Amino acid sequence: MKTQIMSMFALLIFIISQIINIHGSHFQGGMITWKYKDNQVYITYKVSFNNHECDNIYILNRSLVNGEGSLMCYSGCHNTLVTPLSYYCTQFSDVDNWKYGQRTLNVTFPSTSDNIYIFGYRGGSWVSLAEGGGSWSLIATANLTIRQDNGRINSSPIAAMQPFVTVNKNCAMPYALIIPVQDEDGDVVRCRWAVNSITDECGSVCYILRNSVLDPSNCILYINAIPTTGLYAVALQLEDFGKQQDTIALSSVPLQFIVNVVDSTNPCENKPRIEIPVIVIPSYSMYHQTITARSTGSQIAEVNIVSPVGFIKSELLRYGSSNDRWYVNVTWTPTNEDIGIHIFCYTAIDVDRQASDQECKTLKIIDADGCVSNPCSNGASCTQLINGYTCKCAVGFTGIFCETDQIKMNRMNRIHKDELNSC
Repeated sequence: MKTQIMSMFALLIFIISQIINIHGSHFQGGMITWKYKDNQVYITYKVSFNNHECDNIYILNRSLVNGEGSLMCYSGCHNTLVTPLSYYCTQFSDVDNWKYGQRTLNVTFPSTSDNIYIFGYRGGSWVSLAEGGGSWSLIATANLTIRQDNGRINSSPIAAMQPFVTVNKNCAMPYALIIPVQDEDGDVVRCRWAVNSITDECGSVCYILRNSVLDPSNCILYINAIPTTGLYAVALQLEDFGKQQDTIALSSVPLQFIVNVVDSTNPCENKPRIEIPVIVIPSYSMYHQTITARSTGSQIAEVNIVSPVGFIKSELLRYGSSNDRWYVNVTWTPTNEDIGIHIFCYTAIDVDRQASDQECKTLKIIDADGCVSNPCSNGASCTQLINGYTCKCAVGFTGIFCETDQIKMNRMNRIHKDELNSC
């Protein structure tokens, strides 16, 4: 009897250990952004895990990956916004064992006195890290008050970042990691470290890589010398400001990702380089791009992309008879739901785990109906083109949709300059 009890106890310990191995360390970062459109708030969440299913079939069929946890509202409302957080896989890596995807859902917030809402995603355990680890927390803050400067409700900034950034510890430091950001309202975007304040923006990874230097105005992370190899989490907040001198953010959104520090003896100057093609994107038709990487040392192992939902990436192919050039083809057919700004990024990695610098492009998707939908603002005239339209602005206005009052902006800049001079 005692032997049976011991055997059952050992079996129970084994089962628990397997559950821990499967579910205990699997989160690898993510991002939450939001956009106000058609009187609704569209929340986009991006997540990375190492234990979810994703392959080219998932991406091609736009199949939902079974998610976990819930997007919760913590201030302005107190309820579940989305559950579970299933998502469309956009990219994966068998080599580094990560899956990455996103989903956009519209949410209706209740009316409040200040129209400020705090919402986010919290849960389980980070992937095993060299430092820190445990619970995760991604928190976003949205202010849905009509802005005084442009008469519209604000939308948050967006960014595109590889979920898994590889850095060779033997190469010269600091390593400059540029975070590509955009803002549809044309606001000033700044980056800062996430903090464990009242809203708990970063769970158990708030102070990892804090010996590095963050340039908030340009959103560049300078990673300093790292003593050991392994995985390190980076937890940032992206915030937009109406003017350069403003100190109160219009919104705040989280960006968290992994820095994979490797010990490679391959010469640092031999890292892959992305060959950047000229990109032309016709609206509402299939977009195609060939991404070519050249290897100056080891063979290219993969080309990773960060993209909107629906991008299809081919297998890695040799460029003709070349021994040092490899490529992938990507295609995308945007729909009406994709109208707006998107950031598309790509990185090449060789077999020695050397990574190229990340290259990014801003993709603007415009209404397929063109001038029929009256897209131009402030009295501008609209001219229909074969693949879209163009707005001819009235005197004093600029921007793609003539949405910027240049005279007003120049006046504000002069006032600001005079204020600085008086100081």
